[in-house]
Amino acid sequence: MATIQIRRSHQLDQQHIREQVQNLADKLASDLGVTCQWQGDRLHFERSGAKGNIQIGEGYLEFEIKLGMLLSPLKGKVEKTVTEYLDTHLA
Repeated sequence: MATIQIRRSHQLDQQHIREQVQNLADKLASDLGVTCQWQGDRLHFERSGAKGNIQIGEGYLEFEIKLGMLLSPLKGKVEKTVTEYLDTHLA
């Protein structure tokens, strides 16, 4: 099992950061077929062979995803996609 953990700081207000996280979730849903559900300021997502969450806080964002054995080879692609998205949209 492969785990990806990314933490980023941001200067966005809660509404804007939540919109950006939802956009990222939509991208993950499109690219990887995940389903998403908000619980407070944490977005949980899951699909067969992968699950994770995105926690938004005051000035920070934490992303974690666990990939099962079959999806572990995609770790680099998933991490690159998420990192590029965060670098672009949280800068």
